[in-house]
Amino acid sequence: MSRGDTGKEIGNKQGKETPGNRKKDQQFYLIYGIIVIIVLFITYLILQKPGEPLRMIARFAATFGYLAIFLSILSSEYMAKMRKISGMPFLRAHHNLARIGVLLILIHPLSLALQAQDFTIFLPVLYPVETFLALGGRTALYLFLLAAGIALYRRKYRNWKKVHYLNYLAFLLVSAHALMIGSDFKQDIMRIIAIIMAVTVTGIFIHKRIGVGKKIYK
Repeated sequence: MSRGDTGKEIGNKQGKETPGNRKKDQQFYLIYGIIVIIVLFITYLILQKPGEPLRMIARFAATFGYLAIFLSILSSEYMAKMRKISGMPFLRAHHNLARIGVLLILIHPLSLALQAQDFTIFLPVLYPVETFLALGGRTALYLFLLAAGIALYRRKYRNWKKVHYLNYLAFLLVSAHALMIGSDFKQDIMRIIAIIMAVTVTGIFIHKRIGVGKKIYK
């Protein structure tokens, strides 16, 4: 068999779509469609309760920052599809989503602080536990910033991934904050969405840790 024939055979094998790939494609596009619907639905809900400009900015920033962080975490499970949709390398698309999410999450307390003229909103409250969870967004902001900073300088830190995992903890803290005191998460449908996202992120974290464990013990 000539090199040309061998190349064609390899190309054909790579181009063939296996049942597993088709299933993953269908799963991805289903998730993608659901996310688009959720974005439109959230926008509709927020616009149903207009308020002062800074309050509206805070609500939009909080909800869509939360969603952007979720998408950045979810994207790590669909690297090839993210590359195809965004038209850029996976890491760039992943980091862009994360940057947008962190920026929006930062705009949320800043808008509320400007409205109330009170910047103590940036101070984390660690005790009691119920208050810590209700105001979990404060702690989560610093965890996101720390994880993002380590990711930017990952070449200098051998164990940067361990710090990067703080994103998962931060996301769960934001979820608790949204469910306990989020003004746009009082409706059942929004609470269900938040719970589904929190469970999904927890599942992704477990999946990644199992993968790391397998590599270590191979």
